[in-house]
Amino acid sequence: MTVKFIRFISGENVVADLTEETADSITISDAIVAIPANQEGTQLGFVPFAPLQDPNESDVTIAKSFVMFITKLSPDLEEQYNNMFNRIVTPTKKLIM
Repeated sequence: MTVKFIRFISGENVVADLTEETADSITISDAIVAIPANQEGTQLGFVPFAPLQDPNESDVTIAKSFVMFITKLSPDLEEQYNNMFNRIVTPTKKLIM
C-alpha cells in the first residue's frame, strides 16, 4: 500500500493507493477527491474519485499525461485516509515513554 497525493491537470486533488506505475500510466485504488467543505475553503471534505465506477472494479488506470504531480500525503491526512478504508497500519506518531 502506497498512499499518495495526486494532482491532475484538470485541477483535481486526489488521494489514492498507488498500486502500479508504468512509463505511461498509473493505477490507483480507493481514490477520493478533496473538495472545499465550507465557504471559506478552510476545511476539506472527500468524495469518491469515480462515483459511477462498478463497485466490483477496485482499480482505475490513468494515463500519466493527465497527471501534474504525485507526492507523499501529509501524515495526518494519511492516517485519516487509512481510517476511512479500515486499513490496519502501524502508528505514525511515536509515543514517549
